[in-house]
Amino acid sequence: MRSRTDYYKILIGVAVVAVGIGVGFLPSYFEKKKEFAGEEPVIEWKTAIVKNSKGIETKLSGLEGKLFLVYFGFSHCPDLCPLALEEMGRAYRLLGPDSSRIVPVFVSIDPERDTPEVLEKYAEGFPDRALKAFTGGRDQIEALQRGFGVVSKKVPLPQGKVGGYGVDHTLVLYLVDRNGNILSAYPTGTSPEELSKGIRHWLRNI
Repeated sequence: MRSRTDYYKILIGVAVVAVGIGVGFLPSYFEKKKEFAGEEPVIEWKTAIVKNSKGIETKLSGLEGKLFLVYFGFSHCPDLCPLALEEMGRAYRLLGPDSSRIVPVFVSIDPERDTPEVLEKYAEGFPDRALKAFTGGRDQIEALQRGFGVVSKKVPLPQGKVGGYGVDHTLVLYLVDRNGNILSAYPTGTSPEELSKGIRHWLRNI
């Protein structure tokens, strides 16, 4: 079992440019599926207060469900965030009846632009409208990012691009249990079949 320090180093190593010209990379050591069972739960899962798409303050640990598929991104992302949500959505459908036992979660790393209203519209296209989207105060979002080992940084867009700035960020889907334990982590680009297979494994073994 890896320590949290070990998998944080790996996850930080896959922070890539997710905006602007849409360039990204997946290091060769990061396989299509990689498990990072943490020795301790992510404390911020229970302590960070975020806002849902209705503007209601929420603790993620209060969500109903057995497992949570968590992604940190932003609504203005032109390519890799939509790809991650598409993978999540297709995996969700592949789970069939088991999909009722998981909760897809999107946490915005761009709370200045991602208001609850923006995120409510952003999440509408997810299957069964099952995606729970969250924003919040900058301090709370950054604390939650640190808990998961997610790094992000604002970057200026090329002149003429709409939006003013983009955000470089870690491109990872996290499978989390109710206590905030990270069971597995998958890089963006993991096939929906692999995602659904991993989720089923944990549904049957925890």
